[in-house]
Amino acid sequence: MRKLIVLIFIIFAAENTYSQQFPLQSQYQFHYSVINPSIIVENDFTSVRASFRQQWVGFSDNPIATQNLSMYRGFGKNGLGVNVFNDETGGAFNKSGLSLSYAHKVIFPDYEVFFGLSGGFAKVNISNVNDPSIINTEDIMPDVTFGAYLKYDNFRLGVSIPGLLNENMEFTSSEDNEIQSNLYTMISYHHKVNDMLTLHPSALLKTTENLSQLDVNLNLKFKNQIWFGASYRQDFGPSVFLGIDFGKLFSMYSYDISTNDAYSYSNGSHEVSIGYDFDSSLDSITKKKNKKLKIVYDSDEDGVLDSLDLCPDEYGSVNAHGCLDTDRDGIPNIYDLCPNLYGELDLQGCPEISQFENNIVYKALNDLKFDFDEAEIQYSSYPTLTDMSILLLKNPKLFLHISGFSSSEGSSEYNLGLSARRAKAVQNFFVERGVRKSRLILDYFGESNPLNKNENELEKSENRRVEFSLEYHIYAIEESNNLRQKYIDALKSKNLDYSFLENKSTSFSIDKIDLNKFNRESFEKFEEEKTKYSNSLKSDQVTSTIQKNKEQVDNYILVISVLSSEVNAQKYIKNNPTTRFVSIGDKYYLYEKSDNSKDNLANFQKSYSKESWIKQVR
Repeated sequence: MRKLIVLIFIIFAAENTYSQQFPLQSQYQFHYSVINPSIIVENDFTSVRASFRQQWVGFSDNPIATQNLSMYRGFGKNGLGVNVFNDETGGAFNKSGLSLSYAHKVIFPDYEVFFGLSGGFAKVNISNVNDPSIINTEDIMPDVTFGAYLKYDNFRLGVSIPGLLNENMEFTSSEDNEIQSNLYTMISYHHKVNDMLTLHPSALLKTTENLSQLDVNLNLKFKNQIWFGASYRQDFGPSVFLGIDFGKLFSMYSYDISTNDAYSYSNGSHEVSIGYDFDSSLDSITKKKNKKLKIVYDSDEDGVLDSLDLCPDEYGSVNAHGCLDTDRDGIPNIYDLCPNLYGELDLQGCPEISQFENNIVYKALNDLKFDFDEAEIQYSSYPTLTDMSILLLKNPKLFLHISGFSSSEGSSEYNLGLSARRAKAVQNFFVERGVRKSRLILDYFGESNPLNKNENELEKSENRRVEFSLEYHIYAIEESNNLRQKYIDALKSKNLDYSFLENKSTSFSIDKIDLNKFNRESFEKFEEEKTKYSNSLKSDQVTSTIQKNKEQVDNYILVISVLSSEVNAQKYIKNNPTTRFVSIGDKYYLYEKSDNSKDNLANFQKSYSKESWIKQVR
């Protein structure tokens, strides 16, 4: 009789409900990686999820039971995960296995899209059924699932396809034991009602070629800690939810009330999920004061406690320590050299210059030639400089630093002017081909910082040069290092990990390196030259008198031109009353406006009609 009940149950489930080749899951929104592998790249910390489900308890001595254990982590734009599962359908058909997952994140200005793929194996077996048509009681099959996920503000949309390979279970000689591909479409939304309550509606539509099933949910979160809610699944009935969230640790229980034909034979279905996130920003911080427990609050309600929030009064991103992070690269805007471009941690928020782009720079530098005592570019240099022009036009967010140098013949004042004319000639070359002048940062050093001792004609010719550096920002070396140090100090003040920023130089902002000498097969030599030159730059930084018409200058200035003569600078400001100048080293920077806030100055620059750039002066 027991075997007969099991057999009747299998036939009943196959004919009257949605396809049960994949287990039901009431709490899919709390363990979503089981059905959509793309979600594993969402966060840059390790997450562990486990779920346990017993369906239609009391229907038979061996009720349907499903267990899942997942662990995954995001690494910037990539994510890795593993899932172990076991699904028992009442003692007759069982399925268990393991899968590995990979996901990739694509960042857009207003939203993110994840793509994921999981692959592994599943062992299926059938037992307790005496049927001469059954030739095998078990089979091992590959198991592949594809998923995609859209994240936009509080809106989420996920699509996944389990059973992608449509493998046939070799239990009989029939070709009709195929695992069908399913299409899962999930949509969810998060809405904050007030400081006490948030709503989390969601829906999951599961479809095959001939069948579909809709699952709708409404969960509520009270005081950011207590979960409660309800759902309704087509062909099965309602469910109720209750859970608790401690930040890193959460647990959820749901009870399904069966309303289909199985209701009179069972006591409903139970499901429990538990999860843990290894995320330091979610640590609960408490301390005792006057023998009483004092809770530290989250003032801006961004999910980061004030004691860990670098921007406690501004709603921000959890991944950016509670600060605004426009490009969502994990670096707060206030410490991000490229706040509007998704970048790398070791480049302080700026994208990495590709090897292809660097190769164009190297070739242009090697081909760039000037005659003795001349600032006119030789025609032989035009082809590779044209390639540089095309690169800049195709990448409008890139800046090019242009630095002019000369050999030692003549006076130092004359050589400074010659190096300026050479840098200007290169700048004009790009401007004439459509590159905006504001993207071409000009600098010149005369005979200072030579590559050699200038002892013979070969060495002197090497010093008659213009150097390039391709960047996604216009920060100088010292500014970059100062910004990195401010970020480290802010993390230290909150007792947060700052090791990822230690012992990292802003190599991407070194704009005075002779790339003609760059040898990819001799990287150590290049690093030695770069360090030596960086140290020499620091000693030449703003050590001379800084004046602003006998007033103290602000931190940042909006530069419109650079001159080598104080007399010429004085003449210019006499004819242009709104312009001032500041002396740094042996150069004179003409500027229209100064401010202690770089953001304020950047906003002013947007409405300023002349070509200009922002420079930090102290």
